[in-house]
Amino acid sequence: MKKLILFLGGVIFSFGLFAQSTEFTLNKALTVGCGSANPLTDMTKKVDVAIEGNKGSLTYASINCKKTIEGIYLGVVNQSTQGKAYLDEREKKGFILENNDKVILFSQKDGKYVAFGAGHTDKKLAKSLNPDNDQAAYSEFFANIDNVLANAKKTAENEKKIANTYHAPEGNYSDKYGVSGKYYISESSEIIVYGSRSGDTKYADEVQLELDVNEAVLKIHYGNNEIDKAYFLTQDIIKAFKEGSLSKIYRLRNDHNNHLDAFKGCDMRLLEEGVWLLERHSYFNNRLDCTEPAFQNKDNGHYIILGKNKERVKELANDFEKMKVLAEKSVISDCEQLNAMEAARKPMPEPGMNDTKLNAEITAVVKAKAAQSGWPQTVVYVYPKSTEWFTIRNKATGIITGRSIRAIVVMKTSGGKCQWEEVSIAQNFDGTNYGKSYFNGNTAIIVPVDCVAAMKYMK
Repeated sequence: MKKLILFLGGVIFSFGLFAQSTEFTLNKALTVGCGSANPLTDMTKKVDVAIEGNKGSLTYASINCKKTIEGIYLGVVNQSTQGKAYLDEREKKGFILENNDKVILFSQKDGKYVAFGAGHTDKKLAKSLNPDNDQAAYSEFFANIDNVLANAKKTAENEKKIANTYHAPEGNYSDKYGVSGKYYISESSEIIVYGSRSGDTKYADEVQLELDVNEAVLKIHYGNNEIDKAYFLTQDIIKAFKEGSLSKIYRLRNDHNNHLDAFKGCDMRLLEEGVWLLERHSYFNNRLDCTEPAFQNKDNGHYIILGKNKERVKELANDFEKMKVLAEKSVISDCEQLNAMEAARKPMPEPGMNDTKLNAEITAVVKAKAAQSGWPQTVVYVYPKSTEWFTIRNKATGIITGRSIRAIVVMKTSGGKCQWEEVSIAQNFDGTNYGKSYFNGNTAIIVPVDCVAAMKYMK
């Protein structure tokens, strides 16, 4: 016989998941209440009680009609009598079973619950029953019935959720980054079935992750061998991953069409080996030089942890500060990895002109501009990228009005990181001579660079 175990108010109770029906004789006749029925024929001294799972029904009938109380199981509400209560929340009526041979009927009257009838499987014993005695025996339950109902509904919902929760499917996945394998989710994730409006909601509390080198995706196995997917953020990372030159994977982005709600459209951020943070929104503002990541949890303190060790998952899910420290370190490492890839893809241009005097002049011009505009970086030096000046002419007359060059500005951040940016330097022409150099605009494309490499063209 399969049993369902529930916990309510500090008491563990269980009942068989099978239907049982019992007839009880009442202590006195009960009016069924069949509208305009003759009062003499609208009475009964019999009730039938049927129990199935966590629900119970009490049916009473006259020759005119039949009525039923459909109750949710509230648990054992009196330890001395082992009375098991059922309540029809809509009708505000219920019944209590004692040892499967006695039933007590109760309902709400003037805002309070009272016992109004009692019955027994033994007809002789039924005559001696007094609902007033049952009212006294169950006074605490009647006074607290709303709280008992709320706890019972919560327990029933949790039990239903557990019964509809999938564990991770079988699999033995591994990879050199340590990503693949079985993971526990800090809270069960709802499985969204698009277009479906029927059936119980399904959940997953475990998944199997499989990092696929050929497809450059992370496959998330759940439920009955269903698969969701997560992807790398940039083509640079995909290239490095396929070439085998990537040392660590810090972040992955889940598909917006994923069926697992916890993963749908969110980022996975590596906290430590075998542990990830699922970010529904971007939780961090980060500076270009990868310093001082600012945590901004847009989910109001709610976050989900995914990990190979169940106890570690619980620990980080319940310790915001500990999780935050790990996340901020991950943000910095992720940023530095991306910057290194960008630096490799965009090396600093070689100098075009070899003119020490010009270098000094344009360096002074850009430093003045940086001070005036409040650049956050410190300008270290500037050198020409162009091999010669570009002549600027009046579009209408063709008369020379000036000249310009492209130059590279090498900068340092407050965090000691190096960057470079391409700018334009120009000089006006008065018909005889070119004037002093001035700042003529920038690209706003700032590229990270290793500081040793950044200083190689400094005169």
